[in-house]
Amino acid sequence: MYNVYVVINKKWGSMKIRRNIIVAVVIIWTMMNLCNFQSFAATTINENKVNGIMSTIVDGEIVLTWEKLNQADGYRIYEASSLKKYRLISQTKKTKLVLKGREKGDTYRYYVKAYKNQSNGKKTYSKISKKVSVRIPDNGISTIKNFLQTAIAPIGSTMYVWGGGWNEPDTAAGKEAKTTGLSKSWRNFAKNKSADYNYRNYRYQIHDGLDCSGYVGWCVYNVMNTQNNQSGYVLSASKQANKFAKLGFGSYRSASKVKNYKAGDIMSSTCSCCGHVWIVIGQCEDGSVVLVHASPPGVQINGTTTPSGEKNSQAYRLAKKYMKKYYPAWYKKYSDVSKGPAYLSHYGQMRWKTTGENVYLSDPEHYQKKSAEKILKDLFKTVK
Repeated sequence: MYNVYVVINKKWGSMKIRRNIIVAVVIIWTMMNLCNFQSFAATTINENKVNGIMSTIVDGEIVLTWEKLNQADGYRIYEASSLKKYRLISQTKKTKLVLKGREKGDTYRYYVKAYKNQSNGKKTYSKISKKVSVRIPDNGISTIKNFLQTAIAPIGSTMYVWGGGWNEPDTAAGKEAKTTGLSKSWRNFAKNKSADYNYRNYRYQIHDGLDCSGYVGWCVYNVMNTQNNQSGYVLSASKQANKFAKLGFGSYRSASKVKNYKAGDIMSSTCSCCGHVWIVIGQCEDGSVVLVHASPPGVQINGTTTPSGEKNSQAYRLAKKYMKKYYPAWYKKYSDVSKGPAYLSHYGQMRWKTTGENVYLSDPEHYQKKSAEKILKDLFKTVK
């Protein structure tokens, strides 16, 4: 706000003169601030970038999604492949693009720029988004790697919210868990949350974040669908792994029969004390496991202890390394990345079937045979 003070000498004359002076000052102030506002509107988009860009593969089609940028009138999408450099392939007002007809076996890379139309007919552009890549497997089926790429996408921008990902009656998947891509409302809610974030204060604010089963359901949905509002995959944490096996995704093992952990395994608690579900990134030589899940304070990579309870495990050190390097703002507030030995004994396991008929996820990168260290290195090699 501006305070305008007009001092008028008594000898200046009539009320009419004084009124004209005030009107003139108001007009000048309005014009100056209108110019400033127009300049601000024209330059704001230059200082921002498109967030939340994701790429997934579903039945040979590439699903590219990103979060809405408030100032934008539209978006330009750029693509590169093994044979072509980055080039403009599309312009849209939407925040999703489904791409067909790409070569199987090739890797495609993308970034997005937002634009704002100006009164002179020109466009002002944002900074470019983060670059993402996705490989179309020879069989066209989505992959374990793509599943884990999807699983890490909400890290650093999504808080744990009890009921997040569920519908209002709390009976099945809600809007966000049946939507391709990241929800901007998650980032907006996570913004400015402090180190003392307490999820108990935000229970059932279902559109603001994800709980453990809402998160796993969202991950599965995004490697199964190109469109929104299809059948969802959110249900009780203790039932998810077994239910997914019954849907034909893979095989199920009870907690007592779990012998090892492979990339993409979905782990559901089978006890009354845990009530949780999480996704395996990989296992380490010392038996500890690197995992990704939605757990207070939010979606994060964690490392378990060794089976004997040693906290300073290989998985713990890897989780600390990657959270600190790639999500520094988050790690500064939420640095506890360790999970206890119960994660290695209280959970049943669903392992994806990757060969044969009726396969939902394939594994051309052989993630199920790789260590956690090698998987993390490959997952994050294109992150910028």
